[in-house]
Amino acid sequence: MKKMIATLTLSICTFTTFNSQNINLDEYEIYIGDTLVAKSDFVKFSNNLAEERSKKLQFKPITDGTKKAYFFNGKLSSNGVIKNLKESGFWEYWHSNGKKAREGEFVEGKPNGAHKYWYENGDLRAIGNWKNGVYDGKWEMYQLNKEKIIQIYKNGNLIEE
Repeated sequence: MKKMIATLTLSICTFTTFNSQNINLDEYEIYIGDTLVAKSDFVKFSNNLAEERSKKLQFKPITDGTKKAYFFNGKLSSNGVIKNLKESGFWEYWHSNGKKAREGEFVEGKPNGAHKYWYENGDLRAIGNWKNGVYDGKWEMYQLNKEKIIQIYKNGNLIEE
C-alpha cells in the first residue's frame, strides 16, 4: 500500500512539475511504456490518467525515425517519418474513431504539396495545396451538407473565391 501511495504521489508531482514548468510539448514525445501517445490525447486526458498508465509515463526528446502514435483507445493517431526532428515525407493522421483525418507530404516539418482532409464521419472535408507551410493554389472545401467552396491562394493569401 505504501508503494502504491508513493507511486501516485510521484506521478502527481511529475504532472504538477511538468505543468508548472510549461515544458514545450513540441520538443518531446510522450510514451506510456513503449507506446507513443498522441499529444492531443495526452493534453485532453492526462488529468484522468489511470495509475497503471501514469507509472509508465515518459517524456523523451523527439528523435528521428518512423513514428506511429496512438490514441488512448488504442487506435492509430498518426504515421510518418521524423527527419532532422521534423515531419518529413508522407504523413497520415486519423480521428480517434479510426477514420482518416488527413494525409499529405511534409518538408522540414511544414506541409507541402497536395493534402486531403476528412470529417470524423469519413466525408471529404478539403483538398488543397501547401507550399512551404502556407496555402498556395486551389483549395476545395466541402461543407457537411456537401456544398463545395473553391478558393485560390498565393503565398498564403486568398486571391480568388
